[in-house]
Amino acid sequence: MFIGNKHSQGVDFATIKKTVIVFGIGKLGGPVVDALALLHPHHRYVLVSRNAERSALRANLVRYLAAQKGYYPEVLGDETDLLDFGRTAELIQRHQPDVVFNATTPFPWWKIDDLPERERILSSRAGPGMWCALDCLLPMSLTNALIEAGTGAVHVNACYPDMTNAFLSGRIGAPRLGIGNISNLVPGLQLGYAAKLDVSAKDISIQMVGHHYVSWNAPSDRGCPDAPYALSVSHTDGQLNYLGPDDTPFEILRRNASRVRGLDGLRVTIGSAVNILDVLLGGTSRFLHSPGVNGLPGGYPIHLDSSGGVTLNLPTGLTESQAIELNRHAQVLDGVLNVEPGKVRATPMAQEAYKKVVGVELPEVTTKNVNCLSIDAIERIESRYNLGIKAR
Repeated sequence: MFIGNKHSQGVDFATIKKTVIVFGIGKLGGPVVDALALLHPHHRYVLVSRNAERSALRANLVRYLAAQKGYYPEVLGDETDLLDFGRTAELIQRHQPDVVFNATTPFPWWKIDDLPERERILSSRAGPGMWCALDCLLPMSLTNALIEAGTGAVHVNACYPDMTNAFLSGRIGAPRLGIGNISNLVPGLQLGYAAKLDVSAKDISIQMVGHHYVSWNAPSDRGCPDAPYALSVSHTDGQLNYLGPDDTPFEILRRNASRVRGLDGLRVTIGSAVNILDVLLGGTSRFLHSPGVNGLPGGYPIHLDSSGGVTLNLPTGLTESQAIELNRHAQVLDGVLNVEPGKVRATPMAQEAYKKVVGVELPEVTTKNVNCLSIDAIERIESRYNLGIKAR
């Protein structure tokens, strides 16, 4: 296992060519490759969607942007239907990836805002747990394809990794890391505390254990006064430690480092994905934050190396079991009553919202029923609200 800079132990990582397959080339996947191709132009990138022509055109956009900077990476387009895991496995075998990044979802979170007002409010209050089946659908299909392909590629998942990675944990090919969510809070906390303490942001170090619920609500107007988390803020003169519920650090963030949110704010999530993938491609190691690491619920501070080796980097005095328990308590506020390998159940509130919005009951989601539940939900949502989503 390599840890160090790219020239350590006589290995020049600038000469090692890796292949990255990105499934989903929309608002997240495409911009991530735009950035990676400039950081690591000697690697090979394969952009995959359900349409070969669209994939090829998006791949060429990456090549245009890189050429403007004088770089000429190998960027290809390809197509598959992730629900056809045999076909996807053949694609994976053909390209032999070192890293696979899932940037797909059948129901993007911003589509919730397109629901009628009553349904939008119900969904927002219930939390993403009500969509647990839909969020598990494509990451599970990709995991099945990776099993079928027999590859050892590092699987990085962007689709609600706080929950889906735990649902898939223990399986060969399951996601090893997630992106966004808790990692999106870190720069805001650095900048907020730098302003409060009148120091440089580079002198602020953050270690935070927290669930998606925390990262989503902390920067909002309501804040996050109700969820457990653990936070350590280290600076040149000492350390500040918090154990939630406690909105104090997030009030400091909001006062000193509020930012644009919504789709424009997705750039922070893009940056999180780039940070994770940069380590896997660059031959370096780094301290970062990741949701769903090694199949654990919620998000954690980690140490990541270029081989995909991950270890937790928890705040002093916090055990792994305590960190996991914090996130299990917080996930209930997100609408997830319980998640374990192969099973996830939404909270009663999320189940009730699902029944009102989708029109049917939401049972416990398992690896056996997730496909039929998700496809039925997508068809019902599209029939009711015409949001432009589809299962295939």
